[in-house]
Amino acid sequence: MKRENRSKRRVGWCLFSLALLFTIAASIPAQEGAKPKRFLTKPLVIEDQGSFFIGGAPKVTTYATVPPPNAPNQANTPNQITIGQMYVQFQIPARRKAKTPPVIMVHGSSHTGACLESTPDGREGWEPYFVRHGISTYVVDQAGRGRSGFDESVIHEGAAMIMKGDIENGTARIPAFGRITDNGAWTAWFGHLVPAGSTILTGNLIRHGDPGDPPTDTAIHGNNYYPAYPIGAVDPNIVSRVGAPASNPAGPSNYYALDYYKQLVPNAEVTLPGSTCASCDPQTISPANTWTPQNLAMLVEKLGGAIVATHSQSGIMGHHMVRILKERGHLDLLKGLITIEGSCSLSNSGLKAEDFDNIPYMALKGDYTATSEVCKTTVDAINARRAAGHGTAKAEYVKLDEQGNPIFNGTTHMMMLGTNNLEVADVILNWVDENVPPKAKNGKSKR
Repeated sequence: MKRENRSKRRVGWCLFSLALLFTIAASIPAQEGAKPKRFLTKPLVIEDQGSFFIGGAPKVTTYATVPPPNAPNQANTPNQITIGQMYVQFQIPARRKAKTPPVIMVHGSSHTGACLESTPDGREGWEPYFVRHGISTYVVDQAGRGRSGFDESVIHEGAAMIMKGDIENGTARIPAFGRITDNGAWTAWFGHLVPAGSTILTGNLIRHGDPGDPPTDTAIHGNNYYPAYPIGAVDPNIVSRVGAPASNPAGPSNYYALDYYKQLVPNAEVTLPGSTCASCDPQTISPANTWTPQNLAMLVEKLGGAIVATHSQSGIMGHHMVRILKERGHLDLLKGLITIEGSCSLSNSGLKAEDFDNIPYMALKGDYTATSEVCKTTVDAINARRAAGHGTAKAEYVKLDEQGNPIFNGTTHMMMLGTNNLEVADVILNWVDENVPPKAKNGKSKR
């Protein structure tokens, strides 16, 4: 009887085990189907990664916080906060490319370093791609933006003055936050709002190359010439306006729902103080061109030398950084400056063409952007010194729409996020290979 019971138990366990195995086996395909999409083109081998903050200054203020709601007239106590610091994240490859300095990447207006990490449709971004090519890469959030934080005390101070009746002075203390809107990004880089003179409540967004694209576009590019950008990556909840607190735009809905728009943030660096520069024109320097350039110069010094790649708004910040390095006697630590669709003004940043005698310089533009006269002037001025026998570092204005390669057709202002983002990255990497360090007159690299 005991043997019979044991046999029944064995049969029961066997049946249970088989059922469990079938359940596990059946769940494997479902689990595999639920795996998140891989962003990287292949595994990335790194030696180190992390983040830190650089720069900043202490500020003592009675407006770091606001009085509690039940005691609005209670006086605040003094506190210290740190303002103007810059967030830096980095990755160091396990196998570094010989004699290639680190690269510091700087985002533009209304963005953070997120635009350099990966694309809105889940592909490899410039940061990991540069690391994959053996280059230590540092990505920053501009001072006053994103993870770098901003100075909330100026807003609290202005609000307190208004509440006490000093409306004029209180209003003057509250800075105006700029930002790129969703439809503003669309009309600046991807298409148009039609008909002319309409708003998003009365008109429609169209893409470059769509039917109805203005003649000024079709004359240059022709029909069916679309932005090289993941416009198909949209959030269905935003398409259906889930949680939308106000009016719906006229349409089309998908063009108002790009995943890319979620990267856009206010330019909160306006809460920081500005500065003056005796050699600059104009001499009054905005907060944006005060703190990030200072911090970039400190980061270049901390790394013992680096290439700096800026984008859009941060283009002139890179040039102010050059001025600061020059003032500190550390111009030799800048191993290259790459200005992507940004300003290249020398006079604005207090520089001269001779400051780039030993610094490789590249200005880069995409497909839809007109030639920048200020960048052309700067590159021409640097090359004029080469023609006169001064300096060895190459200066070049690279226009992707003149490369004769169809892969660059439709390259937008946000080229680091485009469908051809890695091909654009290759242009930069190849330029670095050929020009950093600069070549001496005998054709050999200057070390």
